Amino acid sequence: MGTERRTPRARAEAGSTDRDAAPPRRGPGRLLRGQIGVHEPILDRVPAERVLYSRYGGIVLATSLIGGVSVCLALDSLLGGAPVWALLVTGTIWTVFVFLVDSWLVSGTHGKVTGNRRRALLPRFLLSLLLGLALAEPLLFQVFAPEMDKYLAEDREETAQVYYRNLLRCNPADGTSTENRPDCAKAQLGVHGSPATLRTQISAVEEQLAKLSGHINAVDKQQAKLEATSNELCSRKNYIYVNGGRDITQQCRIAREDARIYRDGNNVDEDRTTATSLRSRIDTLTSGVKPATEEYRAKVLDAAQAKREAKERELRATGLLDRAEALWAVMTSAFYPCFLGVVLHLLLLVLDSLPVLAKLMGGVTRYDRLLHRHLESVERMYEVERRAVEDRHREDLEHQLAVERARNAEDREAVEHELARARARRESERRALIDNLTAQLAGEDITMAPTIPAPGFAGRGRG
Repeated sequence: MGTERRTPRARAEAGSTDRDAAPPRRGPGRLLRGQIGVHEPILDRVPAERVLYSRYGGIVLATSLIGGVSVCLALDSLLGGAPVWALLVTGTIWTVFVFLVDSWLVSGTHGKVTGNRRRALLPRFLLSLLLGLALAEPLLFQVFAPEMDKYLAEDREETAQVYYRNLLRCNPADGTSTENRPDCAKAQLGVHGSPATLRTQISAVEEQLAKLSGHINAVDKQQAKLEATSNELCSRKNYIYVNGGRDITQQCRIAREDARIYRDGNNVDEDRTTATSLRSRIDTLTSGVKPATEEYRAKVLDAAQAKREAKERELRATGLLDRAEALWAVMTSAFYPCFLGVVLHLLLLVLDSLPVLAKLMGGVTRYDRLLHRHLESVERMYEVERRAVEDRHREDLEHQLAVERARNAEDREAVEHELARARARRESERRALIDNLTAQLAGEDITMAPTIPAPGFAGRGRG
């Protein structure tokens, strides 16, 4: 309040300090102090602390600039070469945001000298730590960038190699189907021209040939048996003498007829021709398995290589979580990277939370005490003025109420007076009406009986 009213004691204290106050200064220091909420008229009374609060403002500005650089580095590493204008715009916006947040955190701690100081600073310190965590990671990414890139490259190569081996395992060159295997459900290449089709055809033809060969063998065996029986029965030792000569027996003739009928009825020659054709078909299919297998293997290798290259392109798009995982892997790979990472992390956290941390480490300054007393004085004066305004308002209300009551009393008296006059007027009119009626009645009685005056009316009549 520029024109605040002061009590005598306050004016005496203000006068004693105003005499010791240094003249105000202009320049970058005052601008920095103004950004962190320093009240210059109070600081003019302790000019020795101007440098301290100017450095507070410089710390806030430096922290915000570090935040802007951190965001630019993070965007450049994540987006893989973002435009310069985009980096500058984003860095500027983030710098302004961090500057506003840090200046708010610091400005809210001025004038805290009581036990509530730590309770007021602790939430601000925790908030600054969270902000520091967000700002520290991109800088750590840049510090460990070569090691992280190496880890990511090796991890991408290993992942792509495992993926490639899985594709080859689930798509064998011999064309064996693996669609019923759960681990190969997502690794099917869908290459056409599998040699397994030829092998399936060969198996079918071989099965057909085996059945036909078995039939031919059975027929040949039965035919041979019949031929052997007929030969046995028709041998010379079984000849008989008929009409002076030797001749075959009836059993021989029956056996030969059975052999002929069996041979003619089974048509083995056609079956042998079919078997020969099947063997030729098997040879033809078998000769085509090797080139088909080589062609299919080449197709599988080409498809698997294409899938691998697509997987590698997909793995090249690393995100924030991938880089965080790489940073953790690099830090936990050995003692010294872990030690260096922890130290840098703590250092960046301290730098990012330095505005509030400096306030905690600096303790209560003379400016804080003066500002605290000034704020208490302003609060007291505000309470005094508020109470005075309330008292004046209460007096005005009481005066208005008294005036209103007086007006109401006067109005009530006037109304009562008018009512009394009206009652008197009505009473007078009533009496006059009674007198008129009485006079009229008296006149009528005198006319009717003049010798007998009405008692009590004689005097009125004479009057």
